[in-house]
Amino acid sequence: MPTFPSISAASTANVDQGSDSISLARPDIKTTFDNVNSIISTYNGKVIVVTDESQSFTAQQYFNQQTLTDGATINWNLATQQVAVVTLGGNRTLAAPTNQQAGGVYTIVIKQDGTGGHTLGFNSAYKFPGGSAPVITTAANSVDIVSFISDGSNMLGSFVQDVK
Repeated sequence: MPTFPSISAASTANVDQGSDSISLARPDIKTTFDNVNSIISTYNGKVIVVTDESQSFTAQQYFNQQTLTDGATINWNLATQQVAVVTLGGNRTLAAPTNQQAGGVYTIVIKQDGTGGHTLGFNSAYKFPGGSAPVITTAANSVDIVSFISDGSNMLGSFVQDVK
């Protein structure tokens, strides 16, 4: 998660004497207060505008796909791996994810290696229709996709099997 410059609290010390009414403040102070709803900052040389208004994007928005480390237990950090891919080299378990946010949408692409035949178990934080985790495709080089919406505690999933 990027770190943004800290923003200090606005002071009313320079608001017109005897009044805390922003509308009666000196024009330059009023402008400062008015601009609180649109904070402009930079991160990695890009201007970032934070606003309370809805946004319309004019270019594609996406997360970079990240590769998860294959191992007996596969860890998934949702703060940095919103879209992830893992190639199974044996029977594995997907650990409870870290850093999930309520309303967050996350996707994992599960691939079999060239041998195939591997299984994937899911931690109890993953919830699926009917209450049962899916059985992934075990054919060599097969691909399954699981997408989730987080409720803040659980990952509510849907499953697409054997994508070709």
